[in-house]
Order: sequence, then structure tokens, then C-alpha cells
Amino acid sequence: MNDFASAAMLRLVAHGLRHQGHAPPPPVAARHGLVALDDKRALLAGLWPSIGPAGLARIGDAIRELPEEPTLRALVLATDPWDLLARWQRLERFVHARHRTRVEALGPGRVRLQHLSLSPGQRPTAAEDVLVFGLLVALCERVAGRPVQARPVGGRHWLRRDGQWRDGPWPQTLHTWELRWDAADVAGDPHPPEAHPASGDRWLEALHTALRADPGRPWRVDDLARVCALSARSLQRHLARRQLCFSGLLTAARVQCAADLLTTSGLSVAEVGYHCGFADQPHFSRQFRQSTAMTPARYRAQFARAD
Repeated sequence: MNDFASAAMLRLVAHGLRHQGHAPPPPVAARHGLVALDDKRALLAGLWPSIGPAGLARIGDAIRELPEEPTLRALVLATDPWDLLARWQRLERFVHARHRTRVEALGPGRVRLQHLSLSPGQRPTAAEDVLVFGLLVALCERVAGRPVQARPVGGRHWLRRDGQWRDGPWPQTLHTWELRWDAADVAGDPHPPEAHPASGDRWLEALHTALRADPGRPWRVDDLARVCALSARSLQRHLARRQLCFSGLLTAARVQCAADLLTTSGLSVAEVGYHCGFADQPHFSRQFRQSTAMTPARYRAQFARAD
């Protein structure tokens, strides 16, 4: 599959190899900024004999030093590892990835992840498994703010501990993993902030600011009510008085974010849609057209800045 996520992954691979003191591989040919899945697989297959699974897993650690781009920003804005994994799954759906990550909660701070193929008989390679799980572990650590333990299901030893990957030995089966982290104070803040009387339209300004800051978050009424220092019921009453609704505000914020990126950035239309929180590309095009009477591509052609 050609997609912006593959291109971003290859940029991470090159940076991660330099971070470990290895020479980056020759650039992979890209068409309109997109990279073919077969080219990505060939690159990873060439790296496996030279740096091994531990080297591939360590590539994910390079995200700490990467300049933020919209795809990465949409992921690391997650409120906790569970939110991060949900955003990752939305990314896989958005780019119509052939491989998907199944998430199974095992308890507070414990999860089982399985890397699967949508096509029978075409399982991800071991190199693809390790690269994906190495990145997910690094992302979870960045979001949680603490180390994450990781091991293949069935393995006796944690291959990731104290922020480090073990050099080996590694098992041959690497498509299902268990992750564990200290769940204390990580699973989101269940307590609303100290409430202050909502005077004027300060609550509405706070609501718009939060939506613009993270349009890709799976927002709920309760989340925005906490941002506005209101109860959910009070927020809904305030919105109703202004003939507004939660879903309409969320869609409007995401469309506005998309319009800004379409006219001011060189991101692909698909990447814009993912960053702004739409479920998939058809949903993005449909919602954007309903709001602007134009497809995203047509809107960019009409209004993009000359520079």
C-alpha cells in the first residue's frame, strides 16, 4: 500500500539508524511523496541481517528527537497509552493499511497487541512486526511519561525494560506482544478541574481552543465539559441556548483545521484528514464537502497560498 504513513515510517527508519551509529539506507523512490509497501519491505529485509531485531526495535526510540510533523503530533497528543493505541488504529484504517493492530486490554496498564494482515496468507514479516511494536512502545512511553515493559507473548523475559531493548536472544514468533506500564496517574485524570463560574463566553473560548489544539482526539461531551469547568449537563444547556450542538462544533473545528492545513501546508489531502480527526478518507471528503461545497482537493486548488 502506498500511503503517507509508510513515507513517515521510512523517515523514522533513516533517523533511527543514524541515532544508533549506522549508515542510513539509500533513499527509497517515492511517487508524490508516497512509498510503495514492497519497497518498504525490501528495505527492512535488508536491515534484518545487519542490525537484528533489537536494532530494528530501537529505531522507534528516535521519535524523541524527530521534529514533529502532523502525523506524529496527532499521535503524541494522546492523553494516555489507550488513547494512543486508538489513534494508531485509526491511522491504520485511514490509510487502508494491509496490516492492522489488534488491541486487547488485559487490565490496568496491561495490553496484548497483535499485528495482523487483512489478506490471508500474507502475514507481516518479522521485521515489520518488530518495527511497528518498537514504535508503539516508544510512543506509549512518550505519552505515559514512564518506561513500558514489552515482550512477545509466550516469552519468559521482558525484552524492553527500563527504557532499553535487550540484544537477545529473541524468539522467532514476534507478531503478538504484551505491554505493561505503571497505570498510576496515567489512565487520564478522572477528576474535573476546579470549577469556576462560567462568565460571559469564556467557556466557549476554552472549548474552541481545546478543539483546535487537538482535533484528532476522540472528544466526548464529558471531556469538553472538564475543559470548560462545567458539568456535562451544564455544557449541553449552554450549547442549546446558542442553538449549538456538540457534534456540530466538533465537525466545524475539524473542517476549519483541515481548511487551514490545505491552504498553508504541503501535506497530502489524506494526511490532513487524519491529523484533523476524521475516521477515514471518504468521511473526510464527505464532511468537508458538506461544509464548504468543495472537495478538499478542489478547496486547496482554489485557495492555497501561492508560496
